[in-house]
Amino acid sequence: MMKRHFLVMLVAVTAWAAQAQDFPSQPIRIVIPYAPGGGTDILARPVAKSMEDAFKQPVILDHKAGAAGNIGAELVARSAPNGYTLVMANNSHTINPFIYSRPGYDMEKDFAPVAVVGTSPTILVVHKSVPANSLRELVDYAKSRPGKLNFSSAGVGTPGHLAGLLFNKQAGIDVAHIAYKGTGPAVLALLQKEVDIHFATPAAVAAQIQAGEFKALGVTSKERFSSFPTVPAIAESGLPSLREYEVDVWWGLLAPAGTPAPVLDKLNAAVRAALSDQALRESWISRGMVPAGSSRADFQALVKSDLQKWGRVVRDNKITAE
Repeated sequence: MMKRHFLVMLVAVTAWAAQAQDFPSQPIRIVIPYAPGGGTDILARPVAKSMEDAFKQPVILDHKAGAAGNIGAELVARSAPNGYTLVMANNSHTINPFIYSRPGYDMEKDFAPVAVVGTSPTILVVHKSVPANSLRELVDYAKSRPGKLNFSSAGVGTPGHLAGLLFNKQAGIDVAHIAYKGTGPAVLALLQKEVDIHFATPAAVAAQIQAGEFKALGVTSKERFSSFPTVPAIAESGLPSLREYEVDVWWGLLAPAGTPAPVLDKLNAAVRAALSDQALRESWISRGMVPAGSSRADFQALVKSDLQKWGRVVRDNKITAE
């Protein structure tokens, strides 16, 4: 019996090794679980191009937006575990399990981490017409108009949504939330003055800030962000209730659980090689995104810690998408 078990294991290991050696022998699909035009696109495209060049196989970006990223994530969770279907996830996927009764996937059981691709703080921007040039002025303005201001997000449960709700709670204000189907539409809503405030990745709003359409009032990291050195951290606003305010965003590639480790290692190496390009690094940093390129183990640890963190935040703030 033991000999038979050993032979089965040996065959499986040999098959995995052969699969990794031949990988990839067909196009790779990276599912983007959001609408085009947001930070996920900005990170995914150059990484996909570098992987395509390295693997000599097409790497296709496939947008499957909906349900705050759940639709695209579930699609990948149910895909064959062979390395040919990946999802560019972010920390929304460690929030969704707590605000949706049936997100369609289990972050720890249904996915195998490949690598963290990039990280970023969120930046609080307001339309240029909002009569506030600092966080304190914005809070005072919102307090004088309870329920009359609003903020956009890329969807219920996204980091921008939670950033706004936490800001509401800690600043003691009442700013209504309006969810859009992706970062692009949410930014456009602010540009067209449908909303007053937006919490976005710097990359998604850098052009509008530079053009003077948006005013950047604070970043959600604990300290100032090097790409926007004149924009204070929300925690340094001078308002005691905001001293502990912090929300950061990450993006990373996940494969279906059960994908052979040698294939995951090959994908991880390709991502890290892509992120070693100096031109790419400088471009991302200039737009407020930090190239990462983590190990698989570090990404797994990040997912676990985020699940614990956001679970507490959701419960404490009674956030639900349903």
